[in-house]
Amino acid sequence: MKLIVRSKNTSCKDLRNIETPFRVIYRMGSNTPTSEILPRRRPNSRKPLLEINSPKSCTLSNDKIKMKRRFTHAKLPTAEWFTVKDSISGRQKVTYWLTKWRSIIVKHKHSSKGNGIYLIENIGDYDNFVQRIERPIVEYVFERYYTYSREYRIHVTEEGCFFANRKMLREDAEVRWHRHDSNSVWILENNELFNKPNNWDEIVKSCVNALKSLGLDIAAFDVKVQKSDVENPKWIILESNSAPSLGDVTKEKYKEKLTEIINNFIVI
Repeated sequence: MKLIVRSKNTSCKDLRNIETPFRVIYRMGSNTPTSEILPRRRPNSRKPLLEINSPKSCTLSNDKIKMKRRFTHAKLPTAEWFTVKDSISGRQKVTYWLTKWRSIIVKHKHSSKGNGIYLIENIGDYDNFVQRIERPIVEYVFERYYTYSREYRIHVTEEGCFFANRKMLREDAEVRWHRHDSNSVWILENNELFNKPNNWDEIVKSCVNALKSLGLDIAAFDVKVQKSDVENPKWIILESNSAPSLGDVTKEKYKEKLTEIINNFIVI
């Protein structure tokens, strides 16, 4: 039989060719319950079933507000944040925090690939944001903007990092305050431009703790790190991604890791 992959992510197509000795469901961002995926399966069935990423864990990862709450509760290094009830109270909060942080990033709780994300550097930017949004303002999270110069995507399981990239801005990138496919290139770990921080192991440990805080089994985390001339740079975990886009190399790494998880599953 084949791996059951639940995802809207088109780059995961090849993962469905992974052979499995028993039923295995891999949720890549999906919160579909097992009863809908396998409607004919009896609740008390003794046939082995492995589920990689639960519906709840994907729900927490997909909602940036719920995700940030989990990060805060677990005392993980992440950007300070707040939400607002309405645009008027939001204006007051933004005015106050701009004096402390200078810049604020606003993200819709389901934003992705650079969509639904805004930079606020003054109260005029906030007013423009309020006029532009089509979703209720309570669905947005306001974060302190960190100018840390390095950003990595770190793929982890509870055992640690099994793959990582560095996101670097293209020379001709017009938007330079966030990094996504439209304005960045992906640098592999064997490239000298990867520039691994001296405290890489600590950063990876934080990502593993973030994974656990959400209840995920496998996911990617975007991490910003201070400039390279700092001996033990600070870092923040920007967000989790239970359905990361898979390039050719990343796809092979996921095939290897998923196969390892399946092979190590103990059938009782």
